[in-house]
Amino acid sequence: MLEEFLLDYALMAVQIFLVVGGYLNAKSWASSVTKSAFDFFPRLWLRYRRLTIPLLAALSVSVAATALVRPYFDHSSLSNAPALIQVVAHIFLLQDVLHLEAFSAGVWYVAIDFQLFAMAMVCASLAQAWQGISGKGSVIRKAFGFWVILILCSLFVWNLNPLGEIWGTYFFGAYGLGLCVGAWRYSGIKISARTLGILIFSVGAVASAYSPRARLMLAIATALLLCWYEANDCKAIQSLKWKWIREVSNASYAIFLIHFSISVLVSTVVFNFWSENKAANALGLWVSFGLSVWIGRLIHQSIEMPKPTWSRWLQWAATLLATCTCVMLLG
Repeated sequence: MLEEFLLDYALMAVQIFLVVGGYLNAKSWASSVTKSAFDFFPRLWLRYRRLTIPLLAALSVSVAATALVRPYFDHSSLSNAPALIQVVAHIFLLQDVLHLEAFSAGVWYVAIDFQLFAMAMVCASLAQAWQGISGKGSVIRKAFGFWVILILCSLFVWNLNPLGEIWGTYFFGAYGLGLCVGAWRYSGIKISARTLGILIFSVGAVASAYSPRARLMLAIATALLLCWYEANDCKAIQSLKWKWIREVSNASYAIFLIHFSISVLVSTVVFNFWSENKAANALGLWVSFGLSVWIGRLIHQSIEMPKPTWSRWLQWAATLLATCTCVMLLG
């Protein structure tokens, strides 16, 4: 029953990640969009490095782990031996666009996140250029308008085509809702957070009536919770201020990246020695979870947190290339 539930509904959690991701990104740079120092390409490349440096490290582990367990663990989740074009595609987050097999679970989400960030930044840059010409209104308000257009296009057109899942346009409906809620305070639009929530609910209701989607309802619900949070002046929830929650939250991206490799290694051991033992399988699940959190935190501290320079990016790109080369030569 648990397996069926995860297969059918686990991916719906992506909608929460998308809305919250858009919200946090808007909060982190919305105030700087109005400044003349706002630059599109420096911010875009910084985002790329922040995403890919820990990703390249995790993929190096994934390729090695997959090669190690392949003779002992025949499972559909394991990728085939890497090819050079796959390595290049992963380095530049193009594996799904080029219809190439991914080295690890969840790599597609990193590529989508980068595409969505780029789309949001293009809108912000266009808004700033427009502001420079008109000299009237608010840069954020103009960006807000561009985002709304993309949200409507996504909800009523792009999101209805399952083949579009390799592009950020498919997911911009959810991501854009988070952007709008996160940038609301900076936009100068004279509506309350409650009114914003009503507007979001109305758009979601119309889009759901046009084409019912459970994932859309979850995205709308998440955006409404963020509107409620904004209406309460973003007051911290006391029960979430514990140190361990903050530390795990900060390392969540690294944990997400490394969990596949850890799961593959633990699953191989359990499969070969206790495949029919339910207690051992349950224990393996918790061991995999615990190791993912522990190693993910180490990756966060040692690889993700240091300044994401191009030299460090080149180092980890070379590490992935070297790992894949070794696997190709030995395999």
